[in-house]
Amino acid sequence: MAYRVLYLTNRWPYPSGESFVSNEVRDLATHFSELVVLPTSMEPLGSHERAGLPTNVIVAESTHTMMLEEWGRRGLVGRGLAGCRHRGVLREVFASRPFSPRMVLGEAGQVVAMCDAIEQTLGRGLDEFDAVISFWLNRGASIGAELNRRHPHLSCFSRGHGGDIYAERSGLKHLPMQRTALHRLDGIISVSAAGADYLTTRYPELTTKTRVGRLGVDDQMACSPSQDGVLRILSISNLIPLKRVHLIAEALVHVQRPVKWSHIGDGDERSIIEQVLERAGDNVGVSLLGQLPHESVIDWLRENEVDVFVNVSTTEGVPVSIMEAFSFGIPVIATNVGGTSEIVDDSCGVLLSADFTSKELGEVLEGWDSTNQALRDGALDRQRGLYSSEKNQAVFATLIHDGIEKRRGG
Repeated sequence: MAYRVLYLTNRWPYPSGESFVSNEVRDLATHFSELVVLPTSMEPLGSHERAGLPTNVIVAESTHTMMLEEWGRRGLVGRGLAGCRHRGVLREVFASRPFSPRMVLGEAGQVVAMCDAIEQTLGRGLDEFDAVISFWLNRGASIGAELNRRHPHLSCFSRGHGGDIYAERSGLKHLPMQRTALHRLDGIISVSAAGADYLTTRYPELTTKTRVGRLGVDDQMACSPSQDGVLRILSISNLIPLKRVHLIAEALVHVQRPVKWSHIGDGDERSIIEQVLERAGDNVGVSLLGQLPHESVIDWLRENEVDVFVNVSTTEGVPVSIMEAFSFGIPVIATNVGGTSEIVDDSCGVLLSADFTSKELGEVLEGWDSTNQALRDGALDRQRGLYSSEKNQAVFATLIHDGIEKRRGG
């Protein structure tokens, strides 16, 4: 049956970030008559690259423009009044810890302003939509829940990942307006079992509609390990404190074997990493490749030998970068945080403790066996079995279809 869906992102398909949404949209779109994508960032987004979007995927540019205009036009008083219009705002204000009425009112005001803009631009066209999906369990989920309150025929689902699940990472007991949204959603889809367990422990009344829904990537041809005695390491992330990439650089100071480290991504900590690398020996070669489009990352992986992928974040959902590495048969060294242990085990890599030292990582790299074909086969098997985008989006689409039919009374 043909269903029309409003799909909420943060910035996608505008740069930068959220490149992992591309696979989801592409594979999810095959199960619906139309996906209308709406970024919810309250910042100007610039231009986006339309190439590669499925023919039934439309970007609601005019709606996003209206959102910004609506928010700018209201001014401080108008924004506060908009927040007061949200039905759940008083409960959220009194439940906020630390007590933060201004933060909660501001978030509620943005949600209301965005929903007003959606109604102004789509008008009665909302009656032609069947569902709202948010890729993130924060503002997008709150917008979806508010649209559901105004238009009860809309089925509403949201994925959850890491920072949009664990409020403590922002120093809060609850993310603003999230409690209200959670109780209106038809389905809460965590990309990790760890995230689902966290939510159901905090909100046991939501257990029946909280489940694990894995992301996925495309199957790739296995890349080759190095053949010249040089250990080739790859990492992919923003260079920010959360990702702790400086610890990879510090680990290389302890490594004596010939090593070539390539890193894709950029950020404020680049200079710190470069300073650390000044202490590395002549046996260490480094290539800091900077930020690359997702397509260029995949091309790089196709064209280069890689022996091991390293992820040392302080926290994660289930990293898409690890899924990508596995799709090429590259084993992984990663920290045992968030949902990482759901994807990495000793059949396809090594888990480090969350508080590992750079020396410990250096020892693992020093002893890494690039000829271990079992680990490379295990990496491929893990991605093919659990993290195929096509398979996992088909499961998600069925869940959405069922939610739509339930709303219809079917």
